[in-house]
Amino acid sequence: MMRRPSSSLCLLALAAFALLSVREVARADGATDALAPDAGAILARAFANRYQVDLASDIELIMRNELGQERTRRFRAISKVIEGRTHSIGRLVWPHYLRGMTILTVEAIDRTHDTFVYLPSVGKVRRISTAQRGDSFLGSDVTYEDMESRRVSEYRINGMEVARLEGEEVFEIRAMPVREMSYDGVTFVVAASDHAILETRYFRQAQAEPLRVVSTPRKFMVAQKGHVLPTRMRVRYPARGTTTEVVLTGLVVDPELDPQLFSVKTLEQRRRLPGENE
Repeated sequence: MMRRPSSSLCLLALAAFALLSVREVARADGATDALAPDAGAILARAFANRYQVDLASDIELIMRNELGQERTRRFRAISKVIEGRTHSIGRLVWPHYLRGMTILTVEAIDRTHDTFVYLPSVGKVRRISTAQRGDSFLGSDVTYEDMESRRVSEYRINGMEVARLEGEEVFEIRAMPVREMSYDGVTFVVAASDHAILETRYFRQAQAEPLRVVSTPRKFMVAQKGHVLPTRMRVRYPARGTTTEVVLTGLVVDPELDPQLFSVKTLEQRRRLPGENE
């Protein structure tokens, strides 16, 4: 004679079925599965979109101090992913007394970064040490770290929340760098629609307010060859009251770039960069 299932087993079965149904409905209607979002995968796609691409552009830095006074720097920049590692060069074209200063950054295999600076005033190349990577770039709010590519393996993810920024759904991913950096914590704000990084907030330990904020508004982004990239960034230090606008013009995705350009020899020989004017 068959035994009737107990009422407790029936309740457990119904609860399991209800939970399964909720998951299936959430996926069927195209909504984000908020029950188990994969922060690491989202961040990996965001980094690939931003950094795993060859680029060429003219860049202008507009620096404003706490009094609203402005200074401007302009340079030509190129970058190329070579054997999975990002190489980049930027050469100053304005102001005149800095013209010719060139910065080379090479992503090393062990995920450290080698940075070299050519100083035309002395005709020599100087290497930037790891301790200096958090220093200001050309007196701006941009740091040498900002010019480096990033990977998920460089961070320990602490959590993620779904939020909204300027009307669109975003993932706010909180993380800590696994190696020494100029900050202790960071929040990456990633668009749910296309994994574009819309904002990055840097924190010092035990501070609730960000030390530095890098914003890349949606209205200044362009889509080229499968990448959604910013053409304008705003970097600000809330405590200092300073800001730096980074404006990219003539952005070209996947330009023809000779890998041999990305060497210290290019700096020493003052070799012209593609698209650089006389």
